Amino acid sequence: PSLITMPAPNAAQAALLRRLTSSCSRSRLPAAKRPLALRPRVLCPANFVACGQRGASTGSSGSAEAAASSQEDERAKAVVLSKRLPEDFIENTLLPHLESQLLDNIHVYSPAELCQISRAYSKQVVRQYALCKKLSDTVKFRIDGFEAIDIIDILGPMWIMMPDDDELFEVLEKRIYLKMEDFTALNFMGIIRIYNKRSSKHHELLSKVLPKLRGLLANYEGVELSEMLVSMAQSAEAAADMDILMTLVPEIERRYGEVSLVHSINNVWALTQLKMVHQGLLKRVAEDLSNTTRTKDLTPGYMARIAWVYRRCNAWDLVADSMGPLIWSTAAEFRCGDFARLAQALPEERQLLGRIADLLRMGLQEMGRKDFLLYLLGCVHGECLEKRPEGGQEPGEATASLLGYIREEQDNFKRDEVQKIVYLLHFSPKYNYLVDELPASWNATKEETLDFIRAKGASS
Repeated sequence: PSLITMPAPNAAQAALLRRLTSSCSRSRLPAAKRPLALRPRVLCPANFVACGQRGASTGSSGSAEAAASSQEDERAKAVVLSKRLPEDFIENTLLPHLESQLLDNIHVYSPAELCQISRAYSKQVVRQYALCKKLSDTVKFRIDGFEAIDIIDILGPMWIMMPDDDELFEVLEKRIYLKMEDFTALNFMGIIRIYNKRSSKHHELLSKVLPKLRGLLANYEGVELSEMLVSMAQSAEAAADMDILMTLVPEIERRYGEVSLVHSINNVWALTQLKMVHQGLLKRVAEDLSNTTRTKDLTPGYMARIAWVYRRCNAWDLVADSMGPLIWSTAAEFRCGDFARLAQALPEERQLLGRIADLLRMGLQEMGRKDFLLYLLGCVHGECLEKRPEGGQEPGEATASLLGYIREEQDNFKRDEVQKIVYLLHFSPKYNYLVDELPASWNATKEETLDFIRAKGASS
């Protein structure tokens, strides 16, 4: 390294150094106890900055600082790989820890902490009844400290762990009455859904909660109400929540004019998913669909959804005249999923479905497995494939292209996907012969699936 030349100290600094050295050398202490004389040290640039003077920096120190800063930048951008949890983490670490806490420590837990450990323990496959009972008793004892959010957090886990503890749910119900003003509309929906699962109907609770829910829903926007309904339609248990639906749907109908056509379509689709036919909403949506201004931007996905909804509700005649030309004009824009839904809804429209199938087949080689399965579903339901060839004849172009794709990609299909294909073809009267044309590598899964179908049919 090059020699660093430092500027000479000024008069004040030189005097300070002389005083320090002379005071140590004049000390009258014995030599053994006399402190070592301070040696004058070379002042670095940082010292001069502290004294009000800036030292001259060199190229080597600048490069060292630049290298250090670049290393810090690289360290900040580096990818930190977290250590993966071992496979037995839940069994050997998490579950013993939760059981230990439930056994020894929950008596000092706050309500929020009781909610947390309840959620964690309710998700375990193996639970000890004694610990669940202790947790339930602790919640009863500490119920006076529970706020509205704590009640909402603990209702679900306690229903999973202690569904038959009538005393617990009565205690929670009384606490709900005291905190009635602190709940939101979504909170009330959750409360109703939990208590509706119990064998005994809580009529008093419903008589107090439903009017509050109705009043709170009036403060929501129409779009938010639509999102609530669509969200409920995704749940397998929502069909049993008629108390909520009887409160929510009238409010949605009253606010119909506040939402777009797309949200209205989603509303009738959600009700159809819940196996409810709402004639009033179906007619109002049908009137809007007859307006060309409102339907000019509809996508093929929504067209297929409309066809599916009105066919399931036996109301296709309400929209057939307006939707038929729209679907024909956008046939080239249909994707595999839209095609599959349309084929299920309108299987009698062979000419339309055949046109869409021919357009989609041009991109068959670029399809992923999911798109292929949807395309195959549409072709089978819409009967877009050729009839079974006579003895010795080659299959038609559409059938041959599908079989070619299956043979080429046979090693990439998952087991459940193979089962779906076997199910689809087996239950199709016109194309069940194609089961025998499936690749030989699928034979084990195919035979297993067919045996299951035969066993299920025999048992029924």
